[in-house]
Amino acid sequence: MLHCPGWPSRPRTPVDLIQCVALLLCCASLGIAHADEPQAPSLYLEAGHTLRSDTGTHLRTLGLRLPLQHTFWQGRISTHLDMYLSDWASKAAPPAGGHTTQVGVVPMFRYRFDEGRSRWFVEGGIGLSYLNGTYHAASGSFSSRWNFSDHIGVGRNFGTRQHHEVSLHAKHVSNAGLRKPNPGETFLQLRYGYRF
Repeated sequence: MLHCPGWPSRPRTPVDLIQCVALLLCCASLGIAHADEPQAPSLYLEAGHTLRSDTGTHLRTLGLRLPLQHTFWQGRISTHLDMYLSDWASKAAPPAGGHTTQVGVVPMFRYRFDEGRSRWFVEGGIGLSYLNGTYHAASGSFSSRWNFSDHIGVGRNFGTRQHHEVSLHAKHVSNAGLRKPNPGETFLQLRYGYRF
């Protein structure tokens, strides 16, 4: 069985399970064949809020999505790399009204319905992120600046060339228990993307 130092020998929570599955999918993507047609990069903007009302943290994100030009399962699944910069504006003390900056990179897998022809999609991935300071959640402070960043979303393309995109994402940020305390934080985000 795959075991990484510091990781539990088997998943203990749903977040651990998501991280293990995403890690395996990332490893599996290394041997995927290239797609016939290149895809274009896109920029996206996100705005969101934590799911816990006691934290009161708002999130704003600017991101770049780079296609990895890999498809499999008859074109239904494609891969891309999300690189983003986020601003966390928190009401949690200390400091009240503080801002934390997050930089992240996440390999993503996107599934399209109707054998890859649908405008609707679901996607998910796990990557790494870095916080420029200690984030103070209501249930405790993050013990590490380096964290995993788990993403899952559902969305739809529109426009004559399908170059516009709107999606709803959930993002969980934590260090997977590598250091304590590990309160983690989960955001619900609305994303708009534009493909060049």
